[in-house]
Amino acid sequence: MHIFGSSGHSPGVTKQLADWPLVTDTVLDVRGRQVRTLRASSRPTTAARPQLLVHGLGGSSVTWVQVMEGLSEYGPVVAVDLPGFGRTPIAADDSLTVQGYLDFVLEVADALGWETFTLHGNSMGGLIGTLLAAQHPERLDRLVLVSPALPPRSPLDFLRPNRVTINGMLPLVVSSFAALALGAVGLAGPSLDEHRNRAMLKLIFPDPDGIEPEVLDLMAADFAVDVEGVDRRRALLAATCSIASLWADPRSSWTAIRELRTPTLLMGGTQDALVPARVLRAVIAARPDWEGHVLDDRRHALMLEDPETYLRIFADWQAGQVAA
Repeated sequence: MHIFGSSGHSPGVTKQLADWPLVTDTVLDVRGRQVRTLRASSRPTTAARPQLLVHGLGGSSVTWVQVMEGLSEYGPVVAVDLPGFGRTPIAADDSLTVQGYLDFVLEVADALGWETFTLHGNSMGGLIGTLLAAQHPERLDRLVLVSPALPPRSPLDFLRPNRVTINGMLPLVVSSFAALALGAVGLAGPSLDEHRNRAMLKLIFPDPDGIEPEVLDLMAADFAVDVEGVDRRRALLAATCSIASLWADPRSSWTAIRELRTPTLLMGGTQDALVPARVLRAVIAARPDWEGHVLDDRRHALMLEDPETYLRIFADWQAGQVAA
């Protein structure tokens, strides 16, 4: 099985996704920049509560495609590629930091004409959403955090990684070092790349062979298509450094967690190698007014791994919010 193949369409062309007929792949003009978005219109009978979906580090808008039609029952849905990822180019003044991406998300909402909206954020997108809700509480009416990249209370927690993190990251680290070593002597090949890609996918999916090929094709297309101004390696490095600085000094993130007043739903999994369950449980303990779900045997991106459960939890929470 080839984990990352090639498929896709020319950038800038609006395309209806055959396997998700309510979702279109198009661009949005944001202050003169062509920003790639996926969109799902709300049902005519639905009260408009717009929802903006923000992906994690190294991801793109397609990580949300399996839940977009279901979410459209509650209002219009837009998933966006952050600058440097997917198919959104980097502008000259982009800082490619968490704060820079936070400002960009607000620019996207302004371009859409949304004064208030619900934000769904996965991993880095969840960290962005948390800080945005704290800094601009007037803009968010709901916040959904999916394995958010929130730091432990103390940087010393990094010195005691759990078994899930070790088991999840070790194959990726080993294959990456092997690729570097063999590449230096000209021996690295496609089989090693495939092994590393499988290790990356296992951070999200228990069984990479069981991934729906339509989803895999969409993920592959974002890596296969070259878009002018998109520099994924630069964006990945800069954003990683920005997240690391927030984790090295977690005070601002935890101040945001404590002071946030936006109704919040948090979802994660016990088998997440990137955001340990103990961090999520500490956040839920600090905010008992939030609704929290740390699900057994789930990993880092519930909307990809188990979209039915994602939509069920969101629907139940949404119903409770409306009733309240």
